[in-house]
Amino acid sequence: MIAAPDTAAPIPDQHLLRMKVWSQRTWVARCDEHLSGGHLEARLADFLQEAFEYAHTQPDLLDKTTAQIAEAVMAGILHSETVPAEDLQAALHKITS
Repeated sequence: MIAAPDTAAPIPDQHLLRMKVWSQRTWVARCDEHLSGGHLEARLADFLQEAFEYAHTQPDLLDKTTAQIAEAVMAGILHSETVPAEDLQAALHKITS
């Protein structure tokens, strides 16, 4: 039996999806095996700054909130599976607190 597609599901925002893909690819390109502790925090902080600078150059993202962009960026980083999610969340918490 084949399930019918969920036509009530929200359509993903293509501009935020592109930001997620950019984040994933760029993070992977900048990542190395030595991301842990303070080094991860510093790398993540630098990457977040780069990601927001990039987002502000994209006309399609100018109407998006900071939270929407941050969610897309973090989703891209988490999707890359280069660093355990718990480590990323801990680093993000240290950066933002």
